[in-house]
Amino acid sequence: MSTDVLSHFAVLDELIQVIYQGFDRFVVLSQVTESAWSIYLGLKGPEGRWWRGSWSTKHILNITNGVQSGPQVLENFAEKLRTTFVNGDLTIGQWTEKDSDINLTFGPTAKHPLHMALKELSPAEAASHATAVFTEIALQAQSRKCQLNPLFSPRVIAESSHANSASTLPSKRTPAGLNQLPLPAVNQAAERKIKALEAELARSKERSPPGDTISKPSASSRPPKGASLANPNKKARKYQALEFESDED
Repeated sequence: MSTDVLSHFAVLDELIQVIYQGFDRFVVLSQVTESAWSIYLGLKGPEGRWWRGSWSTKHILNITNGVQSGPQVLENFAEKLRTTFVNGDLTIGQWTEKDSDINLTFGPTAKHPLHMALKELSPAEAASHATAVFTEIALQAQSRKCQLNPLFSPRVIAESSHANSASTLPSKRTPAGLNQLPLPAVNQAAERKIKALEAELARSKERSPPGDTISKPSASSRPPKGASLANPNKKARKYQALEFESDED
C-alpha cells in the first residue's frame, strides 16, 4: 500500500529550490522513496546546519481523506505540491537562529497552507547528507564530461556564441532589414520593392521631354568639306572670278 501511494509522488523526486527569508538563504531538496516523501533543508552559512522532515503513507492519506483516496486524488495532490515547490511558494515557519525544530510551509498565503515539521540534524548527519548530495551531483556530471553546470560547458558556450554572432550578422544576399523576417515576409517585401522600382521607372519615362528621345546628327553624317549641299555625293563647282581690262589699255 505504501508503494502504491508514494508512486503518485514521483513528480516530487529530485527537486531543488532556494528560499530567501530575511537575510538568510536556504536550499530545499525533495526526495521520494518507497517508504516516505522527505524534505531536506540547508542553511547557507559557516555552521552548515541541515534539517529533515518526511511524510509517510499514513500522513499523506490523513491529508487526502483516508484510504478512500483514489489514484486521481493522489496525483492531483502531488501535482499541486510540485507546482507550489517549483514556484517557490514556500516559507520557513517558527524560524530563529536558536531553534532546532522548525517547519516548511507550502502555500503560506493559501486558504489552507500545509506544514511539514523539520528536525535539525546533528553535525555528523548534516556532513553525511551533504557528502551524499555532492556524490549524486558528481555522478550526474559524468554524462556531461564532469561539468558541474551544463549551461557553462565550453562546448555550449562556443556554440551559443557562434549562434549569437551568426544571428546578428546580416546575410550577404539578404538586405539588412529583411534578415530577421520569415521567408514569406521576405518574398512579399521583395515583391513590393520590385513593384515600386517599376512604377518609378515608368514615371521617369513619362516625365522625359520628347526632344530627348530624338538623336542628334553625328559628325559622320555631316557632308564632307567641299561637297555640294544639294547633293553631298557630288563635288561643288568652283567659280573663277571675272577680271575686266582697264580702259587705259
